[in-house]
Amino acid sequence: MAAWNDEWETERWRAAAHEWISGVLASYGLGPAGPYEPRGTHLWSTEIGVPTDHGPLVFRANCPGQLAEASVASAAAALAPAQLVMPLAVDAPRGWMLSPDYGQALRPLPAADERSWTRLVRDFARVQLDLLPFGDELFDAGLLQLDPAWLPAHVEDQVALHASLPPGHPLRLAEDDAAGLRSGMSEVRRMCGLLAAGPVPLSLDHHDLRRGAALVPTAAGEPLRFTGLRGAYWAHPFSSLGVPVREMCAELRTTPADPRVARVVAAYLERWGEYGTVDELRPYVEPALRLGRLREHGTWMRILAGAADADVARYAPRALRPLAELTRPVLG
Repeated sequence: MAAWNDEWETERWRAAAHEWISGVLASYGLGPAGPYEPRGTHLWSTEIGVPTDHGPLVFRANCPGQLAEASVASAAAALAPAQLVMPLAVDAPRGWMLSPDYGQALRPLPAADERSWTRLVRDFARVQLDLLPFGDELFDAGLLQLDPAWLPAHVEDQVALHASLPPGHPLRLAEDDAAGLRSGMSEVRRMCGLLAAGPVPLSLDHHDLRRGAALVPTAAGEPLRFTGLRGAYWAHPFSSLGVPVREMCAELRTTPADPRVARVVAAYLERWGEYGTVDELRPYVEPALRLGRLREHGTWMRILAGAADADVARYAPRALRPLAELTRPVLG
């Protein structure tokens, strides 16, 4: 395991985390309602459930590559308080955050049709629209950017990096994949140019917009509340459709060509009516989804920076696959 995973399992680290949590509770006048409950550790984060006399909280510590989530989550939630989870406290240098546990997410609810996905993407579009004026503030908080205007150079750099690694290195890009990306750079430049010149400005790209990241409202008429910004970017907002399309197809056992998927995409685009009709905006969806794969590549590269050799070997395909598939169709 990575050094930080080993540290998270030590009594010293747990004692420090528990002391910090207890200090936060005391500052808010909250009392414990039971023992702190470990919720599992992954390469990228560890969580602790914190029962209190005013409801449950959740503590999360992130890996070094994703420390910025604490400050990004706080800044974003201050700008969209009705739809993002505001941490009660953060320790930005350590990547610690203590947040309300709002309870049930959409994930356990039945997904026999597209209705829950329609609700999810439309409500998240509302967050994106609210945040449009605040790119500088979120950048200052640590939110990374994937601007289509400079992505061609970024892609070339990443191909050169991965292709130059020695044979046998887990993160070495296969020669065929590298050659395919180099020959496909004209398509990358075309897609980037289309998005950069298009009418839709950059906004928050959630990165992992699953039903598990959407929390069920506590009152009728309220929008969904979203959590999990550790892999977020400031990017073309339509990139956020990538995970919903993939997850919806898996849940409904269908393909992106399914009319239900098309209806969900159209419902999302309707939220952007200020920038064009659904038909006018649809040409920007496919390039945004393809270039959104760079977000997944970048997230995994940050997670794997400094990780143990075994972890790099295990997760390297998750970093390489989205890069290798950059120009392949998503919606068909």
